[in-house]
Amino acid sequence: MCLSPAFFVEITDNHFHLDPLGRREMAVKDFISAGGTRLVLVHKPYKDWNKLSSFKNQVDTTLSLASKARHVGAKVAVVASPHPVQLLKLLEKQGKDAASEIYLDAVNYCTELVDENKIVGLGELGRPHFKVKPSIWRLSNEILVESLSRAREVDAAAVLHTESADSSVMAELSNIATKSGFPKSRLVKHYGSLESLEDQQEIVVSLISSFSNIEGGVKRGKSFMLETDYLDDPNRPGAVMGPKTVPRKTLKALNTGLLNQDQLHKIHTDLPNQVYREFI
Repeated sequence: MCLSPAFFVEITDNHFHLDPLGRREMAVKDFISAGGTRLVLVHKPYKDWNKLSSFKNQVDTTLSLASKARHVGAKVAVVASPHPVQLLKLLEKQGKDAASEIYLDAVNYCTELVDENKIVGLGELGRPHFKVKPSIWRLSNEILVESLSRAREVDAAAVLHTESADSSVMAELSNIATKSGFPKSRLVKHYGSLESLEDQQEIVVSLISSFSNIEGGVKRGKSFMLETDYLDDPNRPGAVMGPKTVPRKTLKALNTGLLNQDQLHKIHTDLPNQVYREFI
């Protein structure tokens, strides 16, 4: 099936990074040229930081990159927060209390940006995706509960970075959301997989945009979004997936009949609008 010339549809990459040393707006142009229209631009740590002022400067860079993306024609929703691995790096240099305070100060700054309508949500929040000491694991989960609680207070979306999520992990994340009072309809499991869809626990799953993932999600009758997790890393061109991937895979799925227009609309318009509310 091909789209009729009169039928306009959004194509949204749900997790896209830009880097001040990367291709920046040129990568966004590639996304648009392939048929993409909207990006969820996710802040990433450009370098280690130990002071709130340094974190703020890095978020300013992300906001500047968002402006460049908009200038070349993309609609953008920005999410930002201290990355969960940053907590571990703070713990290497400071005690538990000081590291937790600095991390949560950075979370608070991001909630202020939501209040100021500069960003729409917090991300990537979460916990380490690799094995750590039990004490660090417990602290990471405690900080995640508190971070989501603060995000809830400003009616923000939230994007989670965690270990690979099967149904048991999704149940854990659901419990964390319940403890914090955070609405699961606005909580996104980034870098999701088909296993994440088996029991979503009402959490929104964002699948890496492979054709097999699209096919598997559709066959399961599940709701999902699509992402590349494009890193814009000059040392790793095209990682994790290239900027053209979401529109190319989506349009292929449409043209081969795997997706119909209603399904496409749900993936690229309805769910992103539910989570992020506004792209500008």
